[in-house]
Amino acid sequence: LTLLLLCTILNSYSQEEQFGWEPIDSTILVCQYDYFSRSILTPRNRDDMRLEIGHNLSKFYSQKTIDYKILTLTPEGRKINSEKTNDVFRRHAQAAAQGKSEAEKLAIMNEIPSFKSECIIYKNYPKGEMYVQDVAGSSLFGYYIDDYTPQDWQIEPDTMTYLGYHCQKATCTWRGRDYIAWFTPEIAVNDGPMKFFGLPGLIVKVADTDNAYSYELKGIEKINKPIYFNTKTFRKNNPEF
Repeated sequence: LTLLLLCTILNSYSQEEQFGWEPIDSTILVCQYDYFSRSILTPRNRDDMRLEIGHNLSKFYSQKTIDYKILTLTPEGRKINSEKTNDVFRRHAQAAAQGKSEAEKLAIMNEIPSFKSECIIYKNYPKGEMYVQDVAGSSLFGYYIDDYTPQDWQIEPDTMTYLGYHCQKATCTWRGRDYIAWFTPEIAVNDGPMKFFGLPGLIVKVADTDNAYSYELKGIEKINKPIYFNTKTFRKNNPEF
């Protein structure tokens, strides 16, 4: 019943007019990544990221954030959200009583439905530019145009197999950090997670050498669906942002 209700909610809010979305391209591939980050308070935080690769552009965003926003639009969705949150707290209490490790308890708490990254990155949109939508604080929605120039990659001789794909190593120094990436020429697209691109194949893994930020491919789907741009929220910029 919960799954049926979720499908009903998602279908009822899938129309682009509900959010002011307009299609700007259609997908060739949709890639799902695990995004891991750490901070002083959170030793290992995870997010579900989605890279939609189209004919002329790509879009990268947090699937968890989109799902949470859709779920909390209706009373039914907010009820499901509350039930899921209560279930997480119940399982966390059980794990604590059983003497589970801090890492195991943290993994349970990470299942609480919530906002994750609100940054949306459009590569080659408009053509030759990188359009980035983001939030400053809790309510300052805005955008900026970033430099659409690939990282200065050095392709290394090291190889490995990842998810069944033959991959090769590449390194770069970019904006104050050293990065190691793995890409597969078997998927001949010049793209990757976040703002990374410019290698002769899809980037399947990339992380800085301090392992503060990392992206790991977990699935690929060949699908033709619209890539949407939110005109209602992000067409005008907030000067404070």
